[in-house]
Amino acid sequence: MDAALPAHPEAARTGDVGVAPARPGAGRVILRALAVTVAIASNVTAQVLSALTGDYGPRPSGVGWAIVFVSVAVVYVVCAVIAWRIVRSPIPGWLMVGAAFFWSAGAWYPLVRQWGWVWPWVQGVTDLWAVLVGLLVLCYPTGRLVARFDRAILLAISIAFAVRLGGTLLFSSPEPTECGCVMNPYAVLPSDTADYWLGLAWRFVGLALMLTVAARLIARWFTSSLPARRVAFVMPLAILLWCYGTVQDSLSFAFGWDGGWLQFIPPVAIALIPPAFVGGVLYARGLRSRMADLVIVARDKVDRGLWESSLARMLHDGSLRVFWWDEPLQSYQTSDGRPMPDAGPTDRPGRSVLAIDSDQGPIALIEHDVALSQDDRLLDAVSSALLLSVDNDRLRGRLERTIQELRESRLRIVEEGYLARRKLERDLHDGSQQQLVSLAISLRIATSKAEAHGDEELAGDLQRASEQLADALRELRELARGIHPTVLSDGDLRSAIEELGLRSHVPVEVHVDIVGRLPEVVEETIYYCVSEALANAAKHARARTCTVIVSRADATVTVIVKDDGQGGARIEPGGGLEGLRDRVEAVSGRAEVRSVEGLGTIIELTIPVQGS
Repeated sequence: MDAALPAHPEAARTGDVGVAPARPGAGRVILRALAVTVAIASNVTAQVLSALTGDYGPRPSGVGWAIVFVSVAVVYVVCAVIAWRIVRSPIPGWLMVGAAFFWSAGAWYPLVRQWGWVWPWVQGVTDLWAVLVGLLVLCYPTGRLVARFDRAILLAISIAFAVRLGGTLLFSSPEPTECGCVMNPYAVLPSDTADYWLGLAWRFVGLALMLTVAARLIARWFTSSLPARRVAFVMPLAILLWCYGTVQDSLSFAFGWDGGWLQFIPPVAIALIPPAFVGGVLYARGLRSRMADLVIVARDKVDRGLWESSLARMLHDGSLRVFWWDEPLQSYQTSDGRPMPDAGPTDRPGRSVLAIDSDQGPIALIEHDVALSQDDRLLDAVSSALLLSVDNDRLRGRLERTIQELRESRLRIVEEGYLARRKLERDLHDGSQQQLVSLAISLRIATSKAEAHGDEELAGDLQRASEQLADALRELRELARGIHPTVLSDGDLRSAIEELGLRSHVPVEVHVDIVGRLPEVVEETIYYCVSEALANAAKHARARTCTVIVSRADATVTVIVKDDGQGGARIEPGGGLEGLRDRVEAVSGRAEVRSVEGLGTIIELTIPVQGS
């Protein structure tokens, strides 16, 4: 992540840092395992042979140095394995393994001085690890060089190394008594001082290049945001320590100065570079993965203040600000609803702006530290998280509006049905029922006349017709009561429920604690639900007693019907309890059934009502 080490602005736009690479094939796995094994074996073997022969050449000796020497190689190969897993490009891993392998060349040089065709090459590649480590620093974090400055540095390092290697092969020919080696068979112009001047020049050029890279990294570190400084300080610190090590080595090389315990500082600094590399990449991946937490934070609603504070905390950018687009005002607003300053967020030094838009128009502007703009993938994660949260909020709002419209529509349908049933009941009562009552009176009068004239047969026929008419009238009244309970129109909810209790086949205890009347549709719903519950208690539960309790608290009416029957009731598709629940939910209420085998059943209805 460039935000973790602000070295290459172009790298974040073109690289694949933090993206898991494709799983390597078996051949690649074997090749990488072989390379790691060879690198470790080369370092361990060189140290073991040096200890057995006691020949360390100009290098430091002792068990402590051997442990430090091998530990550096181990750090590089371990980080190489991690880099192969977390960086899409395999180049950083191979650079680490290569550096670990050539790190052992300095230990092998004293051991191969008796072979003239070998030691010039070994001596020439002794510092090749430094070239590979330098390239590793330059290609951080993507594994590729994208800036011209980086390519120029690499070119300079390559030329310096080529001069060093070519000069060693063609000119280096120290006295055998001084180096303990045989003559250089490749030397065209043998010189016993060539190695000294080539080594001195190599160290001077290397130190200059390292200082240049270190200065660049440190300058960008100071101008970066807190996310960059969390991990990035390791890399420039390692480079500076490496520069110190180069100075110390140059002094030792030129004047024979013994650094003592300070000789351990350069390898420690060199060992810090690969952990800094993989640590920065892992930190970048972890930072981007935190963007998912923003969706969790804002999953219920896009709280602007919470979103801004959460984003600032996750990006470790305390000065981050979010400006939200206000559609009615056609302008951006701060999270607390104030207009965005006229100067605009881009006028602040060291700041950059991420514009987030959707198909429906602008959403927000995120003003952040300019260092974060070097990681497009991080900003894409931020944008995606916000877009997902906003879309989720819009869909949630749309769904809530749809549900509310559905509830209102269903309530209107229920109310229309109530009015239609009441009208039908009134029409039956005032129309057909009254005509049948009139007809019954006429039949009784006709029966009396027939009896007065002594026509018993006609009187009997009229009497039977009157009885049939009475049965029809009784059935019509029952039908009208089923369409709409007349007792609710003529009385109130208390009297209607008490009538249901009197008509029930099970003794019913009624407690109605309501002052005044409820909305007609609510009273009708309660009436029919209580009727269904009492019918179930008598017919299915085989209850001995029932209790009906109706109470009101503020804007909620609670109805409880409990019996002492056999229990085990539950809401099933197509059953009476399902119809009861549907009837209650149609008026935005809730029905709950609690029933235990052998302990009876409790049906609780909760219905909201408007103030009345």
